[in-house]
Amino acid sequence: MTIQPAIDPGLIHAHTTAAPSSVIHWMKQHYGLNVQRCHLIRRGLNDNYALLGSDGTRYVARLYSIRPRGEFNIDFETSLLEHLAARQIGVAAPLRSVDGSSHARLQFPEGLRALAVFCHADGVAPETLDEFELTGRTLALIHVASRDYAGPASRYTLNGHHLVGRTWKYLQDYPELEIELLDAYQQRIQALQEELSSLESDLTKVICHGDTHGFNNHVYANTAGDKKAVFFDFDDAGPGYLAYDMSVMPWSYLARKMLKEPDDVLQDRWKHYLHGYRAGGGEISEADLVSLPMFLQLRHLWNLGEAVGRLNHWGTSMAPADWLHKQIDRMEPWKKLDLRA
Repeated sequence: MTIQPAIDPGLIHAHTTAAPSSVIHWMKQHYGLNVQRCHLIRRGLNDNYALLGSDGTRYVARLYSIRPRGEFNIDFETSLLEHLAARQIGVAAPLRSVDGSSHARLQFPEGLRALAVFCHADGVAPETLDEFELTGRTLALIHVASRDYAGPASRYTLNGHHLVGRTWKYLQDYPELEIELLDAYQQRIQALQEELSSLESDLTKVICHGDTHGFNNHVYANTAGDKKAVFFDFDDAGPGYLAYDMSVMPWSYLARKMLKEPDDVLQDRWKHYLHGYRAGGGEISEADLVSLPMFLQLRHLWNLGEAVGRLNHWGTSMAPADWLHKQIDRMEPWKKLDLRA
């Protein structure tokens, strides 16, 4: 018998990555699924695994990471997805566990973590203009169909505190940031919160997907050859502002390309995205459109907060100090953008 060495008593677990063999075991135990193949897709905000069932069906298992913002929001997330799937909206539907629960709770060294399983979303991220139009149309269908959602409430509301108030707290805990930089972030965050408060009464409220950056939905062709869009990764969903949900796609492009303003590619994509949203029954007001530059900044600061809030998991390399120094100036040109396509 092999004797395992004792774990060092000084070890404090920040994040454990489960082996695929463990996930296969949990699938059988908690979901009654026989899995013939499993691999880790990525280790990030959560740990996602690709599964191939013994009958050839594909799934995605998500092991939720312990987040600084608090308890998991899975009961809301999965109930919302079931609500949308029942209305034939393109979403990656969740599976219920063998005891009917929305997820399984697993004891990890760092604490309780949650495991949920979803149908695999076929296809690839949108690329052509008609695919961005289809993406916008499907997002509108999600917003419209969510109006009569009556399941478990979300633990989170995508308001000013959620988007940037938490970021300010995380920045204060970041090691060795100069007082001048912290003051600059505090001033920008306060200014954005005040701007949001002044506009709030005129802004459209929806149940947001929360992370519609263009890579959390796929486009595929059905058996008739028609293109369809399917959305997934609703773990940032919650009640919030329509303009925020709409801003995430152009923000993603601007941030990835390090642009001060939209180039021709983004302008064309945005025009088709917005046209598709309206064609899908989505109603976006002039006030929503005017607020988009503000929400681009709020989104950028929220995303920054997701990185600096996980120093014990990701380290400072995901948001190094020299990068943090550049982000306030980087957002400055976005204030003057006009996205009223």
